[in-house]
Amino acid sequence: MRFSDIIGQNGVKELLSHGVDIGHISHAQLFAGRCGYGALPLAVAYAQYILCENRRDGDSCGVCPSCYKVAAMEHPDLHFSFPVSNSEFVIKRNTSGSSEITSDSLIEKWREMMNVCRDGDMQNTIPQGYFNESEWYEHIGIGKNGQGIINRSEAYEIIRKFGYKSYEGGYKILIMWLPERMNDSAANKLLKLFEEPAEKTLFILVSQSPDAIIKTILSRTQTVNIPPIGVEDMTDYLSARFPGIDAGAVAKSSQGDILSAHAMAEDNDEDDTNFNMFASLMRLCFAVNHTGLIEWGENAASLSREAQKDFISYSLRMLRDSYMVTVGVPQLNYSFGRHAQFITRFFPFVNNSNIEILISEFERVALELSFNANTKILFVHFALSISKLIRKA
Repeated sequence: MRFSDIIGQNGVKELLSHGVDIGHISHAQLFAGRCGYGALPLAVAYAQYILCENRRDGDSCGVCPSCYKVAAMEHPDLHFSFPVSNSEFVIKRNTSGSSEITSDSLIEKWREMMNVCRDGDMQNTIPQGYFNESEWYEHIGIGKNGQGIINRSEAYEIIRKFGYKSYEGGYKILIMWLPERMNDSAANKLLKLFEEPAEKTLFILVSQSPDAIIKTILSRTQTVNIPPIGVEDMTDYLSARFPGIDAGAVAKSSQGDILSAHAMAEDNDEDDTNFNMFASLMRLCFAVNHTGLIEWGENAASLSREAQKDFISYSLRMLRDSYMVTVGVPQLNYSFGRHAQFITRFFPFVNNSNIEILISEFERVALELSFNANTKILFVHFALSISKLIRKA
């Protein structure tokens, strides 16, 4: 994967390539950004640039043996770590003798996820490396409410691998996707490795929730913030793949997230879960239908955690766009279609009296979801709370 394969993010690409060119590569880096911003493919492209035998013009060549190996996710000096779960897959025994799944157990699944086209239409296929936690869990067979973990056995494997010299004499690189899923035991095992790495060792942690990473690990990394994809880059990307849509409107509404942009571009009004959930919640709030709100909360609790997080992100966008109309700047309302039509009726209920506390309540739920809160209690309480706040004058 080359930097040229990444959508937008030119500033980050230049920062990363320049650091390599001048020999400034921090041994532990945190790529912080949503999955749809491209943090994971950027990490892979960065690793490929470092390992490339003939890099030029700020990018890897794409044709040398190292580039071919990275593209196939089979370079002997590039290792991956990601959340896993005990399941029907063959259990790999680690050196301590305990039976726990590790990333090596599912590496073929990882390669499939990184390389396979996930849509039937090649034109509309989501680019390589852009997927979220929920899609990964579905791919490896974890239940919709399951959540993976980076466990102690994984830490043992990482320590073992990085106890040897690199195969090809250059850098030895670990890309850990979602380090916020690392448990305390694994973090404690890896701490010394992060503190005293061998020469030419690089750890790249790719996180969408840096605040949830264990502090002792977080404090030893240098953060590279991955921003939303720029509107112009997103518009160009969407125009090429979805002829006929209002690419500019979708680009603005997606807020720089390629996964959200694809979902909006392919939107089917008969199956828009986030919109239906949001509209239903607000209607129940206006009607002060406590029974309905409790049922709504129970239904929300039955969704996968990633679907719940997506709903919160969507709702925050709807609140923001509604508030833009309320304060007299409708040109900053980026919603379109039936989402925009809903806002024309809904916006008076989002005002200076409640906007801050409404946003705080939605963000609180997002945070508690990251800490494995009881979702039934969480969403029922949330629905009843929103009912009071949305009617606040």
